[in-house]
Amino acid sequence: MTNFLGVFGHVNLDYIFGLSSLPAPNTSIEVDSKKLYFGGTGANIARWASKLGVKTSLASFVGDNFPSNFEQALLDDGVDLTNLGKMPGYSTPTCMIFTDPDQSQIAIIDQGPMKVMGKFQIAHHTIDTCEIIHIGTGRPEYYENIMLAAMEKGKKIAFDPAQEIHYVYNPDSFRKLLEMTDIFFANQNELATALKYMQMDSKEELSGHVDTLVLTLGKEGSQILQGDEIYDIPAIQPDKIVDPTGAGDAYRAGFYAGMSRDMPVETCGILGALSASFTLEHRGPQENIPTWEDILARAEKNNIQL
Repeated sequence: MTNFLGVFGHVNLDYIFGLSSLPAPNTSIEVDSKKLYFGGTGANIARWASKLGVKTSLASFVGDNFPSNFEQALLDDGVDLTNLGKMPGYSTPTCMIFTDPDQSQIAIIDQGPMKVMGKFQIAHHTIDTCEIIHIGTGRPEYYENIMLAAMEKGKKIAFDPAQEIHYVYNPDSFRKLLEMTDIFFANQNELATALKYMQMDSKEELSGHVDTLVLTLGKEGSQILQGDEIYDIPAIQPDKIVDPTGAGDAYRAGFYAGMSRDMPVETCGILGALSASFTLEHRGPQENIPTWEDILARAEKNNIQL
């Protein structure tokens, strides 16, 4: 099997609890609502990209309680799960999010096997069969080996540590992985931490260390720095705004949908924005995944020529 995109990152069970208020320490409160969503940066990007026609392999570690309907949903959307490791004795990574009526939140995360992924074998199938290796959330000691193996085979590497850049990485580990990176993804907060780790003052300086720097800016859209060029990509207005969870992952999937079709980098950014607009319309990062035809229809609706 030949794939275009190999995604490394989390496959999560996300439980969202609704509370009347967040409890103070040493107190308790009852739950008003509870719902399970399929999530995780790896699963989100892989499932969205595959639904958009990108041949995608997902490499991650889950526990022996991984739900069969989650697995089937990934398979139904065409994701190659050869390197989805079910690790006996571990629980699938689980995020419990407690939310009050004002949308204030507390999150508690059980990393499961992803916390100790450095002791597991590297995912050779995904490296061997994919053109682009997307390094998402997870442990840098594992990903250093993945990147080295990918470089030896001449693969293009995208680095996207997401929120874990703040507490899983340090200046040494971040710099080591960035030096092997072709495409770096970050939002504004993650960019600030990256600049601090690299002892740099500007995004332009950071962009000199990678071929392509992709910055997502929320409602302000996104910006792509490539060589001496800077592309400002506007956000796409969704039909409604319900929940921003997973919008960044959806953007990345749309970006790769353009890359897999050999489109210019600016067009890839526009496709990312179009893709992200869909996830804003529903709660949960895998609840409103568009097809390529849906993306084209939304582009036409917004008078965008791809």
